[in-house]
Amino acid sequence: MAHAELWFVDLEKASSALDALESATPRLSDADNARFAAMTDSAARRNRRLAHIALRALLERKCGPDIRNTPFVVSESGKPALACASVSFSLAHTAASALIALSDVGPVGVDLEHARKVKIPAARRAPIERAAVALAAGVPLAEGDPDTRFLRAWVRIEAVAKATGSGVGPILERLRPRRVPEGADGLAVAAGTSAVVAHDLTMTPGLFAAVALPPGRLLPLVRHLPDRVAALATWIAEGEAAR
Repeated sequence: MAHAELWFVDLEKASSALDALESATPRLSDADNARFAAMTDSAARRNRRLAHIALRALLERKCGPDIRNTPFVVSESGKPALACASVSFSLAHTAASALIALSDVGPVGVDLEHARKVKIPAARRAPIERAAVALAAGVPLAEGDPDTRFLRAWVRIEAVAKATGSGVGPILERLRPRRVPEGADGLAVAAGTSAVVAHDLTMTPGLFAAVALPPGRLLPLVRHLPDRVAALATWIAEGEAAR
């Protein structure tokens, strides 16, 4: 691979193809299936399962079939990994949309949110938005209404948290004004303590997304996972041939 990849999955359109893929060749682990079965919301359960089928297919395309049914190893901070240690990955999904990142050039993290009302007071939003700018090497947030602006900030922070495995809380704590030494620049603090930089991604209207990559890495294009059975099978075969 020698780079990072970003894949968008329309879980509604791809549902039949992903179900057929898993039925023909199971890739989910027993732990995956048990976790999905424990979910009480049927729509959320289905979308999460489909998103993980897509993730497993992408990982197999890069790592080979030996990872089928292998449980994820989860760190203390909740960051998942597989035995295919050369590939970092990250999954985000909201409603019937998913975003998956793969990288063999260092850590990677993605987040995806849909447009909605945000019930967070303005006083709490301001430091979060400042942190999001710092984590993106000073790139300002795009203009928009307050909720849009906040969601654009939030996906940046979540992407960095997923890439580093540190969690959102420690990132925000590190960038709180009282934690930044007197005379220091918040951007410098972020750059000095984070191994990744957040980048905004252009998505369809109503979706906000960001990816976190090591500094200096090229931002990959967001590709769409095939949503037809035949196209998905061909795509997997092409990946196996190129491996």
